[in-house]
Amino acid sequence: MRLLRAAACRSLTGCLLALSFAVSAAAQPPPTVLDLAMQQKNLTAFVGAVHSAGLDDMLRGPGPLTVYAPTDDAFAKMPAAERTALFANPERLRAMVLGVLVKDSVVMRDGDRTVTSGYVPSAGGGNLTFAVDDGQTQTVNGARLVRADMRAANGIVDEIDSVPDK
Repeated sequence: MRLLRAAACRSLTGCLLALSFAVSAAAQPPPTVLDLAMQQKNLTAFVGAVHSAGLDDMLRGPGPLTVYAPTDDAFAKMPAAERTALFANPERLRAMVLGVLVKDSVVMRDGDRTVTSGYVPSAGGGNLTFAVDDGQTQTVNGARLVRADMRAANGIVDEIDSVPDK
C-alpha cells in the first residue's frame, strides 16, 4: 500500500507541475500590434521607427488598428543619406508611422475575397489607397503587399515593400 501511495503522489506532483506550466502559458496576454511586429525578423527598422517616434503606447493601446509596416528590405532600398535623415528626425518618423497606421480593422484577404480598390484614412491625416498592380498583387499607396493579415489582440499587421514619403 505504501508503494502505491508514493507512486500516486509522484504522479499527482507531475500533473500539478504540468498544469502550472499550462496555466502560466495561458496567462500570457495575446500580442499587440507592436508586440507582433517585434516578433517579425524583417520589421526591426519599423519597430525602431515606432520607438524613436514615441508611438509604442499607441500601437500597444486599444484597437482596432491596422498597420502597413515597411519591411527591413524596404528601408534598405532607401538611399543611405535619406534613411539616416529619417531616423535622425523623430517628427518625420512619427509622420511616417502615423501615415501607415489605420485606426480600424482592415482585412486585406478574407477567403477568396481581397481588397482590390478603395481607400481608408490614416492616423496621420492622409489616405491609404488600395489597388492591384499586374492583376494580382495588392498595393497600398503604391507599395506592394508582402504579407497580409497577421492578427494581433488589438488589430492587424501587414508588411509592405517600400517606405512612404513622409
